[in-house]
Amino acid sequence: MCPFWKRSAQDSSFEQEKVILKQIYNSGACGVAFEGGEPLLRRDLIDILAFSRSLPLHTSLITNGTLLESRIDQIAPFINGVVYVSLDGLRKTHDSIRGVDGCFEKAVRGIDAAKEKVAVTINTTIMAENVDEVESLVGLSRELGVRISVAVAHDYCSTVASSPAIDSIPKIANRLIEMKREGYPIVNSIEYFKVLTKEKKWRCKPWAMINVDPNGKIVLPCYVHNDYDSSVSIIDKGISGAVSDFDWKKVENCRKCNLHCYVEPSLVISRDIKAYMHWAFRVSI
Repeated sequence: MCPFWKRSAQDSSFEQEKVILKQIYNSGACGVAFEGGEPLLRRDLIDILAFSRSLPLHTSLITNGTLLESRIDQIAPFINGVVYVSLDGLRKTHDSIRGVDGCFEKAVRGIDAAKEKVAVTINTTIMAENVDEVESLVGLSRELGVRISVAVAHDYCSTVASSPAIDSIPKIANRLIEMKREGYPIVNSIEYFKVLTKEKKWRCKPWAMINVDPNGKIVLPCYVHNDYDSSVSIIDKGISGAVSDFDWKKVENCRKCNLHCYVEPSLVISRDIKAYMHWAFRVSI
């Protein structure tokens, strides 16, 4: 579970968001995913999404789903990517992790309301608290008629949830490979799960996925390595300038995490043919 909601920064203004989005577009990036905190709390979210689409950027949104049912009609016209809804367990477990009773049911209702209007994917982070429910969550995604993306938790410096036991990860990963081959709607590539089982080696290319904070500062080299601390302003230097100035040799052999948001693009950029075929053509080899 990402700890970005604990950032102390205030929301950027709409004008600041426009400047940041222009910098993202000018860097050559093709897509952006708005996360939080909770993006659906912003009153000007529609304006931000509309501006993102006008550039044009492939526009996605990451939400806890509790407000999705009430806001989906407003945001749907400006989402041409995916609405990712975080589910960290079945009802009791999810509500316990989130610390709010009833948020599981609200998220599921949001998924039901959204799936006919936009592409919806469940985001599930495997952690010690939900390790026995991962298979059931994959089954739930099929029942709901949406896809599911699975990642292993990273022990950030300030999160409460914890990573699953090391010896449990290969077993889970192998079962997810089986379920994917059985036709369950799992987004991840088989190659990602092979990284989790240690069958496949990979070299991280963290610049393939860039995180920008509400003040327009970029997280370098990645939010895992820096515990989500940001430093260089893209408003001043642009993304290309910030990325090119960083000494990437410092982290070229980093294996600090197995987060799919870094592993998957790194595999593709490294010309792993099986990962490429999966993401380019949805073909699992």
